[in-house]
Amino acid sequence: MSSKSTDPAADVLRQACTRLGCAAVAVVVADSRARKLWAPGESEREFAVGQLRIVGQELARRAVADGAPIVTNRLRHTEKGAVACKVAVVPLRNATGSVVAAMVALNRPESAGFDDATTRHLEKFALSLARANASVDARLSGLLAAPVFQATADNWLTTSAAGRPYCIAYGNIDRMHLVNDVAGFEAGDGVIRDAAAAIRARLRQESAATSRGSGDRFTLFLPDRTAEQARQLVTDIGKDVAVRSADHVGPKHPVSMSWGIAPAAVGNETLNAALAAAELACRTAKDRGRNRVEVYERQDASMLRRHDDVSAIGRLQDALRDGRVEMFAQTIVPLLNDQLLPSYELLVRLRDPAGAIVEPAAFMSAAMRYQMLPDIDRAVIKTSFGQLRDHFAKTPDSQLSVSINLSGPTICEPQFLEFMLAALAEYQIDGSRLVLEMTEAAAAANMERVQKFMRRVGAEGVRFALDDFGTGVNSLSYLKSLDIGTIKLDGSYVRDIERNTRSEALVRAIVQLADGMGIVTVAEYVETQGIRKRLTELGVQFGQGFAIARPAPLADVLASLADHDPGRVARAS
Repeated sequence: MSSKSTDPAADVLRQACTRLGCAAVAVVVADSRARKLWAPGESEREFAVGQLRIVGQELARRAVADGAPIVTNRLRHTEKGAVACKVAVVPLRNATGSVVAAMVALNRPESAGFDDATTRHLEKFALSLARANASVDARLSGLLAAPVFQATADNWLTTSAAGRPYCIAYGNIDRMHLVNDVAGFEAGDGVIRDAAAAIRARLRQESAATSRGSGDRFTLFLPDRTAEQARQLVTDIGKDVAVRSADHVGPKHPVSMSWGIAPAAVGNETLNAALAAAELACRTAKDRGRNRVEVYERQDASMLRRHDDVSAIGRLQDALRDGRVEMFAQTIVPLLNDQLLPSYELLVRLRDPAGAIVEPAAFMSAAMRYQMLPDIDRAVIKTSFGQLRDHFAKTPDSQLSVSINLSGPTICEPQFLEFMLAALAEYQIDGSRLVLEMTEAAAAANMERVQKFMRRVGAEGVRFALDDFGTGVNSLSYLKSLDIGTIKLDGSYVRDIERNTRSEALVRAIVQLADGMGIVTVAEYVETQGIRKRLTELGVQFGQGFAIARPAPLADVLASLADHDPGRVARAS
């Protein structure tokens, strides 16, 4: 491999690799899976490419979510394969300061591990790379760097009459990671150059501006264009890219682009709002099958949902960063034996900057769409365990038992097992006081990993519950395959049990099955006293719902328990 590149970004990667003495240094773009890599030899390149296929996206997502360095010297396994490398990661920021990628140093297992000094050096190279990116864009694509693009558009907007129309087009090469994986990174760079060349060839309007963002993303500022004219333009660009890129990837792997268009007018909305709308439309185009153009429409239900999610994800990230996670608790009471103690399910809320409580419905959709459930679950564990540790320290005789929900992506995340074990030790939580709830979908996502998680964490005394039981075709097989101590009946069976004989028959059958297997039954959504009475008659052992107790702040519940009155806070009216 050449020791000197005409690409300043590649030069920075080469310098970083040489300074750190590692096998390879790469940049992994967080959301498009585009990659750029430098290694001193072919064997190191093959090693790095293989490892990045396994763990690259995970590292990029963590870098964007946390905005902090990561060092991992331990070997582990993921669903994609064995992670047989040591890595140091730092976030890579764009011109506006937003984290858009991860800069990753990789070493072979037998090589020296990384440490804080490594990340300090890597952060310096990340700054150099950020400064080089403007010239990288110019050399690779011939398009404007983001600040120049912004200035060009702002100049047109400030010198134009109110109401003058324009469009923003935002484009993304589809499945860019496959181009890199199948044809190599040089071919990937070639495809980006082809896309830029197609844009330049089609867009000769003097007042227009074009920019390449990080990875494989392109933005066009189109003055005096209607949405239909912009649609035709980017459609033609997409066709040109498919033809031009055939030399790099061959006929078996055609390249396509997805585009989003936001029509706007001077004075009606800000440039940033139009840029965000165009990106939103592009993401919608990808959701709807890729290789298409979508025009932003405020009345489009799916775009509205995505717009809400985009807004919510920013608020969620801020809340996690600022520690504004609030735990609530809902009482779970015995229905058959009043001598048994109640337990509590812990439920997550956020607190907005003004201090108001934000319900999960306002952020869970965004968290699922943007893969942030593991971040929420980690925050829940830390916040809950901190409060529980303080409670048990003040009231060592407390018999409190709690349950916490875990999402499927969290349980299947390679590092979460070690995180959970470390948290139990750090916060000195007696595992026998903890039940972890998972849904059937979570169990189905990766049965082998779930079983391993349950074995290791179960060895600490933690028990497990299967939530929403009865909603999947494999419900019964999970009882055989997993060491489940509790099943929570799906709410669809509970809500109408007074008037639906089929729901009643299903609950009766589940209770009989659970009793035969020594499994505890819990009914959620106990919303009336009539439902509670019927569940008791059918033999359901525990219940929770508004007819029993509404969720209350965990701090208030713990204070009540410390005063030896468990029901004072959460008792239903």
